[in-house]
Amino acid sequence: MKRLFLFLCLAAVLTSCVDDLSNERDMNRYVNKWTYEYMTALYYWNEELPAYKSSYNNPAVYFATLINEEDRFSAIFENYQEILNKLNGVTASDVGFEFQLYKESDVNNNVIGFVVYIKPGTAAATMGIKRGDMFRKINGTQITVDNFSDLIGSFYDATTNVTITFSEFNGSTFIDYNSAVITKTLNYKENPVYLDTIYSIQDKKIGYFVYNFFTNDSGDETRRYDLEMNNMIGKFNQENITDLVVDLRYNSGGMMSSAISLASMLVPGLVADKVFNYTEYNQNYTDYFNSDEFKNEFDENPFVDNFATTIEVEKPTKHTYPLQNVGDKLQRIYFITGTGTASASEMVINGLKPYINCVLIGDTTVGKNVGSTLIHDEENTENQWAIMPIILKYFNKDHQSDFSDGFAPEFQLQDDYSYQLGDTREALLAKAISQITGVQVTPSRIRRQPVAGDPFSGVGLQNKQRGLILRNKAVELYRK
Repeated sequence: MKRLFLFLCLAAVLTSCVDDLSNERDMNRYVNKWTYEYMTALYYWNEELPAYKSSYNNPAVYFATLINEEDRFSAIFENYQEILNKLNGVTASDVGFEFQLYKESDVNNNVIGFVVYIKPGTAAATMGIKRGDMFRKINGTQITVDNFSDLIGSFYDATTNVTITFSEFNGSTFIDYNSAVITKTLNYKENPVYLDTIYSIQDKKIGYFVYNFFTNDSGDETRRYDLEMNNMIGKFNQENITDLVVDLRYNSGGMMSSAISLASMLVPGLVADKVFNYTEYNQNYTDYFNSDEFKNEFDENPFVDNFATTIEVEKPTKHTYPLQNVGDKLQRIYFITGTGTASASEMVINGLKPYINCVLIGDTTVGKNVGSTLIHDEENTENQWAIMPIILKYFNKDHQSDFSDGFAPEFQLQDDYSYQLGDTREALLAKAISQITGVQVTPSRIRRQPVAGDPFSGVGLQNKQRGLILRNKAVELYRK
């Protein structure tokens, strides 16, 4: 949101240190002062910041000293461009699949990885690797709680390939396959609109799509992904779907503008002045947004986000596209959620709840009812650090924002990876279809059943979430 950056220029007295920034200690001091100044201007809890003290500590260590005890989400990053690319779904080198890691057992430190979906257009997609495949070794080394971070780093480093040992569990022991050498994909641009389809079951036409993070394009300002989603909703509308299932189980957030676009495509009775979201800022922002200076320059109300009726594109040429909407065809929307569903995903659910019955299937969401902005040093290219502080709290039309413990699903089921996404036998989708049609769809059958003392402490894969130690995708709600 450009006005945020404008305000920063007005509000923050930027650092003008004369330190030798080639020296690590002085660079740390510069970055820490820069960080404190922006936190003072931006941070939602800025009035509770400690008094400034010059510090030569590593910026990540220093940043942690500024965080309010209520804040679970503010973050700092050593490389601005890298995190910006990640928010846009771009990786310099990508193994080709999304995964999650779990502790193997209470009696050892081994870690097991599961493929949760394959990324189209990668070498992994041509090798027969599929959702549900299990791996225990990377480059010949057993994954453990002590080394998983370093080993997973090889999925994205500058090397051209990585060797992964996939395994099966036969009820008593692991059986390793021959190791697979996967050539990584360079400069991979992941499309968040992963899958969409329409099912005709009984007298129902059920639209279904998997949306894995919120971004409007890969950073080229074309809004390509928002337009693809718009076309998809237009297709659902033309096909006269009767019901809709939105799969956000792997969606941990992203850009607010894309959240507004998606919600606008789903809300019944879409009009331009319909309130999607109210926003609360710190006192600095509140005073500035209420000032004559702001009102004389901007027509917008920064405290309210209305639903959108168009998509405005600047590149490659400026154009306005009418926003497609399917909300008037729906009595309710089924959202598939997971333990990582967060932020912009929760904003969409919260914003739609006053207007349409939202039925959640899956697991309890994260509970992130606050938003961030990504800040980097535009005055000094030597400073590659970026901060992403919480700057706002959001509320729906009824001023509700009471889900800091997450949204609990009406139907609690855990992801078991037994079938591919979009397969009507997949457990969470099957539950949604059965609720829509009244017809019981054949449930998932778990292919790998552990026994006592073995993987997941013998509780079975359906309860493995309690052993989750790493969820690969980690995107945050932010305003641009």
